[in-house]
Amino acid sequence: MKANNVKKPTLKIVAAKLGVSTATVSNAFNRPDQLSTTLRDKILKQCIELGYTGPSLTARSLRTGKTGVIGVLLADNLSFNFTDPVATEFLAGISQTLDAQHVNMLLLPSNAENYQSTQVETIPDCFIVYGKPVEPSIIERIQRQGKPLITVDFTLENTPSVGINNKKAAYDIACLTLKEPGYKALILGLRLESSLSLSLANFDNLYTSEESISRCRFEGYKQALAENGHELTTKDVWQIHHLESDSLKTILRGALTAPDHVDVLLCMSDKIALAALEVAHELNINIPNELKIVGFDGIPEAESKGLTTIAQPLSEKGRVAAQMALNLIPYETVELPFQLMNRHSS
Repeated sequence: MKANNVKKPTLKIVAAKLGVSTATVSNAFNRPDQLSTTLRDKILKQCIELGYTGPSLTARSLRTGKTGVIGVLLADNLSFNFTDPVATEFLAGISQTLDAQHVNMLLLPSNAENYQSTQVETIPDCFIVYGKPVEPSIIERIQRQGKPLITVDFTLENTPSVGINNKKAAYDIACLTLKEPGYKALILGLRLESSLSLSLANFDNLYTSEESISRCRFEGYKQALAENGHELTTKDVWQIHHLESDSLKTILRGALTAPDHVDVLLCMSDKIALAALEVAHELNINIPNELKIVGFDGIPEAESKGLTTIAQPLSEKGRVAAQMALNLIPYETVELPFQLMNRHSS
């Protein structure tokens, strides 16, 4: 069989055959709001008959310096973010905004090895980075592009960010659970330092508040504990590196069956807190009389399980970041509100 070497028509040729301007044909594909539905449908139908699939992204990029693509870099690997309810809510918010503006999204990998044989970071017009990547070389690659960059849940110098006041939120929810004197509290943190250990040797190597929302939440818990007469030691803090359910439950069984009795679990995510609720039920620990558990994020399951948590506007974070990337709102830092949801677990 001979290869099909028929040359596809150009935008200029198609416009001439249809008797319209090149801008009209381009709008039919890229800016449908500029045309009536009838005219757009007619143009698209005729383009199909002519074998024309739309303006070339490469050609447009060379001509305008724009690709119409927003790059989204997720701090965790892509497979995790498609199953994590926090990340999916955030991505849904971005998608809703980009869909409304007919702009495409490119998900970028968080592993530096993925960039060794590609220059995928050169494609987007703007970048949204959700959580600071563990490998600093990835941020450096993006910054070298000299394009607008918006951070979410961490900060970079001279870069607008989107998030909530994590320290204040953690402080508020910790204070809610520490009203009784003598309570023993255990902080279950998310990646507080670069080491992969469960326990902390000291507090000297923690990520900074600019690098990590976990550090911000830690400072909020620490302040609440101090104000309620609790001296925080490294034995009172465990760091979780992965949110896989079975691993979480193994860690939590160890925490709840240890010789040192725990009265309060301050969990830096709802996934940790919900796993703790399950383990507590397995161990016949009464919630909240024998153990108080609080989470952070406000995912849908938290409400159905009666979990006390901080509800942060996950979708709104994505929408605001996308609006900023598209120049629909000012290019400046935005702090969104949070809500303390006091339920049965506390």
